[in-house]
Amino acid sequence: MAYSLGIDLGTTYSAAATAHDDRIEIFQLGERAATIPSIVVLRADGEVLTGDAAERRSLGEPTRTAREFKRRLGDPTPIILGGTPYGAEALLAHLLRAIVARVSEQSGGPPDAIVLTHPASYGAYKIDLLEQAVRQADVANVTLLTEPEAAAVHYARQERVPVGAVIAVYDFGGGTFDATMLRKTETGFEQLGRPEGMERLGGIDFDEALFTRVMTMVRGTGTEVDPNDPATLAAIARLREECRRAKEALSSDTDATIAVALPGLQTEMRLTREEFEEMIRPRITETIGALGRAVKSAGLEFDGVDRILLVGGSSRIPLVAEMVREATGRPIAVDAHPKHSMALGAAIIAEERRRALLAAAAAAEPEGGTVAAAVVAGAVVAGAVGATTPAPQSALLPDESPPSRGTPPPAAAASGSGRGRMLAAAAIGGVALVAIIAVGASGMLSGGATPSNSPVAIASSSTTPSAAPSMTPVPTPSPSPQPTATPAPTPTPVPTPTPTPSGRAARITGITLSGGNYVVDYQVFGYTAALPGRHVHFFFNTVSEDQAGVPGKGPWELYAGPVPFTKYSVSERPGAATQMCILVANTDHSVVKGTGNCVDLPS
Repeated sequence: MAYSLGIDLGTTYSAAATAHDDRIEIFQLGERAATIPSIVVLRADGEVLTGDAAERRSLGEPTRTAREFKRRLGDPTPIILGGTPYGAEALLAHLLRAIVARVSEQSGGPPDAIVLTHPASYGAYKIDLLEQAVRQADVANVTLLTEPEAAAVHYARQERVPVGAVIAVYDFGGGTFDATMLRKTETGFEQLGRPEGMERLGGIDFDEALFTRVMTMVRGTGTEVDPNDPATLAAIARLREECRRAKEALSSDTDATIAVALPGLQTEMRLTREEFEEMIRPRITETIGALGRAVKSAGLEFDGVDRILLVGGSSRIPLVAEMVREATGRPIAVDAHPKHSMALGAAIIAEERRRALLAAAAAAEPEGGTVAAAVVAGAVVAGAVGATTPAPQSALLPDESPPSRGTPPPAAAASGSGRGRMLAAAAIGGVALVAIIAVGASGMLSGGATPSNSPVAIASSSTTPSAAPSMTPVPTPSPSPQPTATPAPTPTPVPTPTPTPSGRAARITGITLSGGNYVVDYQVFGYTAALPGRHVHFFFNTVSEDQAGVPGKGPWELYAGPVPFTKYSVSERPGAATQMCILVANTDHSVVKGTGNCVDLPS
């Protein structure tokens, strides 16, 4: 059976959907649910576990378990599993391969076309790493698409969206936040302005806030937590899961109870929805600020937006819709399947591209019955976006009425997203076509091609997904140079970090300003920062070291992400603050005094 596949590799959960003719449906990847946890376990014997199987095994093999690694894509610090360093793209490849293999097994063969979604905020470097993951997974016929576009396509299949309507996609997922402006065209959607993303803000950060609150309570009982004890680590992992469940329960219940079962302590903690909302309100305010910036980058004000589409699991928190509606004054649309919308929209686009590819093959076939594959392949590999293949009208999107509003201002018409990148060869009717329908595929989304939308064809060794053998660790490549703000002079950091007995230390190496945020370069020594696990705390020098971690009052920012750290804006700087500081932090968010330094803030 010919079919297409849409895949959303999420930070916390991954989903897939299939498309055959006009039937689009979510594929059940998990044993009990449609989604699977985005977890990979690399066992000592070479066995690779993903999803539900990996989650079961993770408590017994925490040092061989990778979670939330999508956030680490592009991080030059490798992820250490069983003593071996891995780049996040290698782990994404394991997960992608396993998903395609499962769908192929259940569907009687590999899909004819795959669309893989990614955050709209990804730049060229992360897109290249995602392409590496696709090649390492050894899957064929893959096209990349931004998550907001996929969500909007699925929404337009359910609800009438007139041509010319402007939709702001508010994508609040498990690990990231993206705000993107899209305008409906005759054949799909085009991006307006510049997406605004927060790569380290999502549901797992709310889980972490709950966990920190619980651990503060635990410390208050006098209970000692040994971060090196295997039984304690397993108990902490279970406690984190309890925090996640409590967060989800509070979306429908007015209170939740978190069971605390640690060595030497058996108790529970009650949390009300009001208390939870007060914890997360500042972070939701940050997302609304990002949404406003995305609107302005499109040359619009909120009154020029027809509706705001909420997608992603974290958008289901009642406070999110309430605050977004109050801040924007615009109608709020909630996708019926916020956790699945990206995969479903990707499947719709994958099916359209499968049909376009078939149409191209038919159009290229001469009277003798031989497809001019070399001509088609040569044009696409050379980057010929204006290929002569006709673009079919979308049959999967509902017909729309004429535009309901005028043409937006010139700034709103700017469209520069890197979407619609083809990554592999297609085999149709026994004839290999290295092709993407340049006008049909790119025009379907943007109404026209730009250099940034040029397809990229990459050779694939197989059209059949293989089983998941152990992958050779792939070192994370050094990031390509990126333009940055002109650095301000930074004095020599003092004091010099004092390593712990195990050699762990952290050091800020420089601070600059860019776009109203502090850009902080830093290094860690003697360990790899990770959440959960040892990480770092950033804080201003208005907070003393003994207050910069549990059980202190802070405030601080916990971090284990890529360099640089950019979570502090200038507006968040306390009036008396003159420096920013860093310390090594333990799994329970206590800090190790003397293991960091402070650096003067640029003016």
